[in-house]
Amino acid sequence: MARTAFATLLSLGCLILAPAQAAAQYKNTAFGFDAGFWLIQKPEITDEARRNANLRPLRLSAGGRFGGETNFKLDQDHWWFTGRVNVAFLQFAGEDDFDQAAREALGTLMGVQGSIGIRYVILTDKFRPYLQLALSYLRLFSFTEAAGADCADVICDSGTYASNYLPHPNVGGVHLQPGFEVIIGRDLALQFFADVQHWIVLGAADNNSVVLGIGILFFT
Repeated sequence: MARTAFATLLSLGCLILAPAQAAAQYKNTAFGFDAGFWLIQKPEITDEARRNANLRPLRLSAGGRFGGETNFKLDQDHWWFTGRVNVAFLQFAGEDDFDQAAREALGTLMGVQGSIGIRYVILTDKFRPYLQLALSYLRLFSFTEAAGADCADVICDSGTYASNYLPHPNVGGVHLQPGFEVIIGRDLALQFFADVQHWIVLGAADNNSVVLGIGILFFT
């Protein structure tokens, strides 16, 4: 009788625990969409940089970013490979005459950024904090009529408005992104993150920036 009762309790325990264990295992791929606010640190524009366009830093200040990502599980539920494409709309700062002239000539810039990285999910239940390291490439575009016109401002020796106010449209980046995912339904999660970036600008001072964002993930 005792053996029968023990066997029955053991079977019930296995039935109770089995769904809980399975609930913490998520599928091998995921994709998601997110939006965020982009804050950008502005390097000082020196007198030498005013005289030499190649030394002029990116004086962008802030903007919005919309992105999509796809993730592939590498090891159990902790290590994931992630790839992203972001589209951003960024503005020049308005703090001095250079910034104001750049904003007037080039308007709001569009940035297209692609990145690849590795995400480590620290906890793998319904609350999933993570850290992510990534590398990126950002291309900046201006679509104003003045961008391709010959520059007639005092700061210009030659070239177009774009070559004088946006001499470095190609930007590399190194990312550290802390964040967390919250499972809100079957194969569905909300994501909150801070994408901290160091921009690598060849020939001029680098920028630091951060995107504060929220998104949704679908496990597939």
